[in-house]
Amino acid sequence: MTMPIDEAAVIFLIGGLGAGKTELALNLAIRRARRLGPGRSYLLDLDIVNPFFRVRHLRDALTREGVKLIAPDAQVTANDMPAIPGQAFGVLQSSDTAAVCDVGGGELGLRVLGRLAQQAAARKARTYFVINPYRPGFTNLETMRRSFDILTELSALQVTHIVANPHLINETTPDLFAAGLEKVRNFASGMNLPIAFSVAAPALLRLLPHKAAQPSDEAPTNLVEYDGQPLLVLDRYWETPWIIGKEQEVATCPNG
Repeated sequence: MTMPIDEAAVIFLIGGLGAGKTELALNLAIRRARRLGPGRSYLLDLDIVNPFFRVRHLRDALTREGVKLIAPDAQVTANDMPAIPGQAFGVLQSSDTAAVCDVGGGELGLRVLGRLAQQAAARKARTYFVINPYRPGFTNLETMRRSFDILTELSALQVTHIVANPHLINETTPDLFAAGLEKVRNFASGMNLPIAFSVAAPALLRLLPHKAAQPSDEAPTNLVEYDGQPLLVLDRYWETPWIIGKEQEVATCPNG
């Protein structure tokens, strides 16, 4: 089984606050580093809205995983200014790089993102809209559509796929996951957009009926098939900071 994440060189992640973009960005960047080799996978931290959710706090740990992190400098980080690091433009302009762009969920972060729209188009970037149907603003089709329209207009990016991330952290049950996934499927169908994949934590996966995807020499195997669609097994790095970044003693971010 193949997924768009293994085909596109550049991926942007947008969505509402708490959709799970940061967690997904970490997993995708690490997956790509393991597939392409150290130093060839970039993670662009463009979240200027939520300082405690930022992947830049895990810089050293990501480097050990073979991921190159691009983030605002220390002064910008401290002041929380809406600025895109200059290196981000170079990474997106280079045809030899693979990049995952983690974008803030608020209006401020998305307006800044518009400056990268031209580079995204030139690289034929995939833009994933991540939806957790258990977050405010995404609990039914009407609010999903309203939030989708607002966020996509602000970002100036053309959404290519939907990613389903239905969860309530440790309270997620198989029935809750299935019901949330069905909501996202209905929304995606109404928008005429494909669902790239859904995501679930390993603990939940053990409770879900699934089958292993066909192993590939070119991609890691943290991929299964659930209900006829790809499902990415998502390591919750923010929930368990001892897995990655423990030495920084960073704040946990189960909803990021």
